[in-house]
Order: sequence, then structure tokens, then C-alpha cells
Amino acid sequence: MMSRSILEKAKAADLRPQSLAIKRVRAVVDRARRLFKRRERPADAEAERCFRSMEESIERQDWAAAKGHALLLGDLGERIGDTGLMKKAGRALRRLHGGNRTWQLIAASKRVPGKLEWDGGDLAGKTLLVDRRAGDLAIFFQFASLLAPAVNAGERCVLIVEPRLASLYRRTYPTLDVRIEGDEKPETLQADLYAGFETLAVHFWPDDPCEHSPFVPLQPDRQLAAELRSGYLARGHGPLIGFAWGSLNQAKDLPALEDWKDLLGLLPGQLVSLQYGDVGAAIAEFERYAPGRVIHDASVDQLSDMDRFAAQIAALDLVVTISNTGANLAGALGVPTIILLDDGFRLSWPAFGDSVDAYPYVQLVRKGGRPWRFAMRDAADLAKRKIETGYHGR
Repeated sequence: MMSRSILEKAKAADLRPQSLAIKRVRAVVDRARRLFKRRERPADAEAERCFRSMEESIERQDWAAAKGHALLLGDLGERIGDTGLMKKAGRALRRLHGGNRTWQLIAASKRVPGKLEWDGGDLAGKTLLVDRRAGDLAIFFQFASLLAPAVNAGERCVLIVEPRLASLYRRTYPTLDVRIEGDEKPETLQADLYAGFETLAVHFWPDDPCEHSPFVPLQPDRQLAAELRSGYLARGHGPLIGFAWGSLNQAKDLPALEDWKDLLGLLPGQLVSLQYGDVGAAIAEFERYAPGRVIHDASVDQLSDMDRFAAQIAALDLVVTISNTGANLAGALGVPTIILLDDGFRLSWPAFGDSVDAYPYVQLVRKGGRPWRFAMRDAADLAKRKIETGYHGR
């Protein structure tokens, strides 16, 4: 029932970005709420100081200092057995290029008591069960490549997956035993060893990038992707560029609709909406910026049919999007993607740099303290370079 209500909310949402004034009011209210509802702090004074120092370093964007404090916090969490501290430290390190230590800490914080966690040992003749344990939908995209070595190493690998992603995983890994979240609980399935996605990362993403397991893109329905592509190109010449602009997360600082004017106007080809929710007003606005070139395909509903959404993304030459589920799916499909990031400390993306380890074909464009229009122009320039070097009218 809860999942259905969230989907209905997303479908009906007006996702036009809010004004800066509204966001400032919201920020003041949120700050007041935090003052009256302080997060629980560990009793240990050292943890208190370390956590506060990490937060202050992040506020200053002193990433080296923040990483050092996060590492100390993680070590302390391990020493005193505080999984909450390990989780906070690991999540911070994920954004601070913390290497394998990131996954060690998050994996340790998500271990299931009474289940034998895989320690990286020989899987020959054994069954390994993998599930997300905690995390949003993006976790299934960010770690998708790690199923390849797990499937190849053991007798049997079982993955418990969000229902909308089952077809994608079965198509990508034919020998993977895909089970559906909600239909079966991990404790009812027989396995020799258990792992969360971060446990796989501990063993398959070491500190040396040269030793990382290779990227394995998720496999869409290729026939459907070809059909969608053919239909879009029938409306006009390529390239096909997907874009998305709205989010239910009101904490994000998003480009206003008018900020998309230069970007959409400068890009060639057909512009395909990848946005969920009520998009009518936004599409009408975008039509003014790129007359006759904006495509909204009502047959694609990512909230109910993720496999068709994956085929739609795979039909494109390039994606330009804010941070959302579609950005992660495009990255996991191996479609060239530009992600527009605000200046927040976002969970899914590194705090600095323009690349993402999990997605070799993704490039980040940051707001960087500027008005959004300048970042959008940077994104347009980058998109044109990608199109010029990578588009061959396929």
C-alpha cells in the first residue's frame, strides 16, 4: 500500500522547480526543525567531536579534511561497535572518494545477525544470496556490474530484486536466480553465504582501479529500444537526446524551467522527455525553446514499467538530466549521460570531480556556486562535444 501511494504521488506531482525564495523559506524551516529535533549523538565525546569536525569540513568544502575525519569516525565506530557511526562514515566516504574503506564500513553496518556473510573466499560449489538490505532503487543500478563476478564464481547466485527490475537482471545475467522482493524473504531462502551489494564492492572494487571488476551494462529489451528509436526518428532527424528536470525531493536546488532555454535551444536533434509526473505545463514551456523537437512519449511510464523506460533510454544517443533514478539507470545501461548537480552533498554522487566510478559513461556538471544558466551552458557545450565525437546517425 505504501509503495502504491508513493507511485500515485509521483504520477500526480507538479515537478516544476520551485522559486529560490520558496527554497530559502523551506531551508529556514528545516533548520529550525533540526534545532528542535537534534540527531542522536553517540555518548562518546570523541565521536561527537569527530562527527562535528567532519560536518564543518564539508560545509567549508575542505574535502581532504572531511575525508580524514570520516576515516577516523569509521575507525571509531568499528572500535566501539556502533553501526550507526560506521554507516555515517561510510556514506560520507562514498562522496569523498574514500576507496574500498567506504564499502567496508557500509557493508559492516548492514550485516544481518545470524547470517554467514561472505568474506571473499572461494564460492565454488556454494550458493550466494545477495539482497540490498537497505537503500533506494538506485542501489540496484550502482552495483549491477558486481553481479557478474559473483555469478561466475559460485555454483548458484540468488538476487532478491525490486519487482520492476526483474526483467533487466534476468536479461543481463541469464544464470542468475532472480527473486522478487516481497514475494520471498531472504531468511526463507536457503544459501550457504549472504551478501549485501556493498559486501560485493568490498571484494570486487579494491583500491587499485586496475583491479576493479569490469563494467557490465544492464541489458534492455533491444527490439523494443529499436522500435522506440525508429518512432522518435520518424518525427525528425537525430541525434536523440533525453532530458529530465524535476524531482519529488524538494531539498534539491534544481534549474528553473527557463534555465533549460539555452541548453535545449543549443542542442541538435530530437529532445525526448524522461520525466515522470505531470509534465504538461513543462513540455509546453520547452516547446517554446525548441519548437517541434520535444517528444513526450506517453506510452512510457517509468513508475510502473521500468523495463520499457530502460528501452527508451537505450534508444537514445545521449541523456542530460538532474540527479534522479533515470540518471542512475542511464549510467547502468552504459548510455552517455550528463548529470546536472547542485552544490549539496548528495548521496549518490562524489562531492568533487566530474566522473563516477560505477558509471564509466557518466559525466557530472556542477552548479559550482553559480546561477544555473552558466552550468546549463557548460552542459550544452559538453553535450555538443559528445554528439560530435560519438554520434554517427546510428
